[in-house]
Amino acid sequence: MRNKIALVSALAAGTLVMTACSGGAEGGEEGPTTWRLGHSYGPESLENRAAERLADNIEEASGGDITIEIFPSSQLGSWEEMQEQLEVGSVDIVIESIGSLERYSDLAGIEGVPFLYEDADHYFSTWDSELGTEMMQAIKEDSGFFLTGAIYRGPRVLNSTSPITNLAEAEGLKIRVPNQETYIRTWQALGTAPTPLSFNEVFSGLEQGAIEAQENPVNVARFNSFYEVAPYIAHTNHLYGSNHFQLWGETYDGWDEETRKMYDEAVAEVSTWSREVALEEMDDNIAFLEENGVTFAEVDRAEWVEATLDIADSADPQVQEWVEQIREG
Repeated sequence: MRNKIALVSALAAGTLVMTACSGGAEGGEEGPTTWRLGHSYGPESLENRAAERLADNIEEASGGDITIEIFPSSQLGSWEEMQEQLEVGSVDIVIESIGSLERYSDLAGIEGVPFLYEDADHYFSTWDSELGTEMMQAIKEDSGFFLTGAIYRGPRVLNSTSPITNLAEAEGLKIRVPNQETYIRTWQALGTAPTPLSFNEVFSGLEQGAIEAQENPVNVARFNSFYEVAPYIAHTNHLYGSNHFQLWGETYDGWDEETRKMYDEAVAEVSTWSREVALEEMDDNIAFLEENGVTFAEVDRAEWVEATLDIADSADPQVQEWVEQIREG
């Protein structure tokens, strides 16, 4: 299903002129422009609602001829494929995490360092700070991708087809992980058998037994229906993170000042809204899953932390420096 959201902007003549589906600002041509926004999450997910709100914000703020077509549920391909389309200009915005850029930049491995944050407040204070801005800018310069805004996701948990209540029970578990080095090394250290797999293949993998678990925030288990085939969740809370509106950096830099200001303000409002909604809906998501047969379990955080203490030591030196600053904070 394709959601089409028409945005009307009334920017002064010549301030925003873009080629269709490119997202780039170029002079000499005026008229309607279409941006394509893709992501891997369900139509009812917070990511999709944030995309729709971004569209509404730009419509209210501007008034011209921009149309955003929103493609949820991997309609444009896996997130890896969408990022490649972003780079060449056939997709304009992709909603994904910092860690998804680890194949382009070792610096993006900062997201995957396990048990780095004590709680959500620690996570927020880090990424709302000057250090957070510094890390985002460094990743942009190293990878070419610019991560804007933040759609808070909550802590990542272990979602499995059989109950996992301690580290011993996770031994040999075939767990889907994104194809990111830090994730793979983390789950190897925890004694599981990490299996890189595209996000759009997770449901069928769980259903058919190719994998026995996946790890993501609770809302992903709900809105991507993983709970139907994997009815157990352990509150490992091994990572905290957000998804972001990813742009190709040169595209953003090529926009005129008015366009960037309009976009930045729209994204900032969505970020504030989505954080509030994510926190408000956390209990609702858990209640929904419990009502639909999901069993939740707590784990002994200490044994999981101890098993992964060495992960940061093999990271990029800059990442190690950031980890030290975050832990001190």
